[in-house]
Amino acid sequence: MMDRRSELPVEVVDLTSPGWNARLGRYFIGQTEELHFGNGLSAWGGIINPRYSGVNLYFDIFTITNFGDQNFDAEIWLNAIPPYHAMEGTRIVPSNQAITPPPRPKAAMWQAEYLNENLQNGTDIFGRIVTPNSTLVSDSHQGSIIIGQGGTFSILLRSSGQKIITATIVLTWWEERIGRS
Repeated sequence: MMDRRSELPVEVVDLTSPGWNARLGRYFIGQTEELHFGNGLSAWGGIINPRYSGVNLYFDIFTITNFGDQNFDAEIWLNAIPPYHAMEGTRIVPSNQAITPPPRPKAAMWQAEYLNENLQNGTDIFGRIVTPNSTLVSDSHQGSIIIGQGGTFSILLRSSGQKIITATIVLTWWEERIGRS
């Protein structure tokens, strides 16, 4: 007679990189304060990976919420120099809220509004149109955009209209120590 225990199915778990890194406490969510722009001025929000952070930043998802009644353009940039008047944000949390004390990221979220300057250096990799009274949610990049030490991931918001628009940017990423396999 055959032993039925040998016929039990093998348990298989499919865990994405974002899910695994959230479990490890390395996945973070950052949001800007309300950003104001329009009438020839722009706004900016981004993640800065400090030069000597010791980590690579793996970008996942961005959202842009338009609280206004007109479209605006969002430009996604890699490794642009942050605007001169940018301020560090405080709204970053680990996605894993079960870890005590909560992990802190090496990267920082920065923001600026009412800008009359263009981003310097870097690469404008793509753009999006954000419709009125809506939230644009990107596809998951699942870490395929990797920001090294001293690099940035930025979103520049521009409007051709005369009205001042209010918007927020949310960015999600995880961090891994350099040299970790």
